[in-house]
Amino acid sequence: MSRRAGLGRVALWATMALGLSVMWVRFGSAVATTLLTVASGAAALIDVFAAWRFRNGQRAASTDEQVTAAEHALAREVRSQWEAEAGRRLLQDAGDLTVQWRTGAAGGDLREIVTSYADRPRRLVIAGEPGSGKTGLCLLLTLELLQQPEPPRVPVLLQVSSWDPAENLYTWLIRSIAEQYPFLGNEARYGPTAVRDLVKQERILPVLDALDEMVTGNRADALTAVTRDALRGEPYVLACRTAEFEEANAAGVVRDAEVVRLLPVRPEDAAGYLLDTAPDVRLDRWEPLLAELTGDSTGPVAEALRTPLMLFLARTAFAHPGTDPGELLRLPDVRQVQERLLDLFAKQVFTERPPAPLSDTPQPARQWDPADAERWLSFLAGHSGREIAWWRLPDLVPRRVLVVRAVLIGAVTCTPLGLLLFALFGNPWLGVVVGCGVGVGASVALALTPPDLPRRFVPRLLRRHDLGRDLGFGLIGAIVGGVAVGLLFGAAYGLVIGLVFGLAFGLVRRFTEPTEPVETVTPIGMLRSDRSAVFSAAGLGGLVGVLVGAVLGSVGGADTHGLVLELHNPALLGLLGAVVGGGIGAGGLGLVVQATSSWGRFLTARIWLARRGNAPLRLMTFLEDAHRLGVLRQVGPYYQFRHALLQDRLALRSAAPVASRAASRT
Repeated sequence: MSRRAGLGRVALWATMALGLSVMWVRFGSAVATTLLTVASGAAALIDVFAAWRFRNGQRAASTDEQVTAAEHALAREVRSQWEAEAGRRLLQDAGDLTVQWRTGAAGGDLREIVTSYADRPRRLVIAGEPGSGKTGLCLLLTLELLQQPEPPRVPVLLQVSSWDPAENLYTWLIRSIAEQYPFLGNEARYGPTAVRDLVKQERILPVLDALDEMVTGNRADALTAVTRDALRGEPYVLACRTAEFEEANAAGVVRDAEVVRLLPVRPEDAAGYLLDTAPDVRLDRWEPLLAELTGDSTGPVAEALRTPLMLFLARTAFAHPGTDPGELLRLPDVRQVQERLLDLFAKQVFTERPPAPLSDTPQPARQWDPADAERWLSFLAGHSGREIAWWRLPDLVPRRVLVVRAVLIGAVTCTPLGLLLFALFGNPWLGVVVGCGVGVGASVALALTPPDLPRRFVPRLLRRHDLGRDLGFGLIGAIVGGVAVGLLFGAAYGLVIGLVFGLAFGLVRRFTEPTEPVETVTPIGMLRSDRSAVFSAAGLGGLVGVLVGAVLGSVGGADTHGLVLELHNPALLGLLGAVVGGGIGAGGLGLVVQATSSWGRFLTARIWLARRGNAPLRLMTFLEDAHRLGVLRQVGPYYQFRHALLQDRLALRSAAPVASRAASRT
């Protein structure tokens, strides 16, 4: 259902409900019942016809033209996504570093394997030590394949660590592509089966990274499942650490794939890379370290700087002219050199001056204190898991804090609205009591409900398993609208208006369920969509409130129910009712949706974490800047640390674990 059609249906039902309410109050239940029977019968026939059309439409498959359009759109998006990530990782400088590889008796450097694979895609396993460049090679292969004039397959880089091998590989692949590139779910443009058809028609080349981050017992099962599920010999790329791959492949299940092992960087190549990429200012700073690399290939520094990751960290950590790379020479062993580089990177990356305005290098939105940035990153590394999802951060906040926050917002929002409404009828203190009571009661109930995933405001069809929450929201709406109106206009009006608000609240709940966006998923985009859902709900609540208030003010005879203002003109009474009703409807419905929204709870989480010194108040800005500077990478709606080694090192420096929400209940 389109947004316009859905909103049109809401407006139609709201108008019908108000019309029937007026007929009931003015002409009695007999006339209203007759009209309701006719309207309900017509609506039922319309819904049956719409459902029949929907089911028949669902049986159709995407056309060849739609699948081709989806393929081209996916290729453009994948290229745009990973070109930006390659820029953040400085992979454009990969040509300055010679990384060797070996497979059987053959060998060479990365340029050769990237070119040969693009010319002849095949099954390829990339193995290497931590930091050896496996993810970087996956990214380079992805971009090289997309450089081909007519790529036969679109490479899609995914984190295979999220796969449970008990599930069929292609089932997981279809779902993962749909989640990471949800614009492919636009049925009007690509049809209902675009992702499935792309996989079925062999137009996708899976590039599967991070097998080593899978649960230990699942790795061997994953290799077996890949071999069993991919029976037709489709090409793929699979990256894993050497030790973990050899353990998982102990039974030799990977037989038809080329296994490429990335070799340590040679000392002379490491020295050449550092010299070529170092700033021209005070190159003499590097002379002692470069001499150590080329003179003693068995020393701690030479051993530590044998992976692209450590070379990148050294380049970044000592980019500032005031730093001294020679300090690494005073460390006694390899482990301390690596830890020092990891520590310096997390801090030094935030002290670099931003590039020139004409530079293509992404710039941070603001300057952050390096010590604070390191502390915040350490906290996130220790408490977020491998994926930083902003909507999960409220799990770090005690439940009582979320309840108190909901109560305060409910009281602050509803008490003035109740005061305004009842003051117009000469009973302001009753308005305070009713507004505060309704606001606090509803807020506590909503705060104790399970949190929602990020949402968008999109009209859509009813689904049976969602009825419980829809009815719960409808009940809150009926209480909010019915109590206030019933106290002022009588039980009949209260019942009718309660039903109207209950319907509005239930529909808004239905229209703000988690759903696939039409644009590319990003953390910032999901936050904005969830926030927009709150304001859209408030707008719809205001519209319903305007209609209800206008009817109650003009037709309902507000001047005969104790209105303190000397107004007898129905138009003016309707205008006053519309203004007051709009404020109450927007405030009430906006409050309900905000109380259960991921954005609303995230606001509390970032304030709580900032007060405790665990995160900045502008947390999303900080995360995005860390992404621009290469500390984090972005995978769909999540942020991840650039490398597991960096996250593990930062996690060791974090404070004691924060009590989880479950623990806070005890």
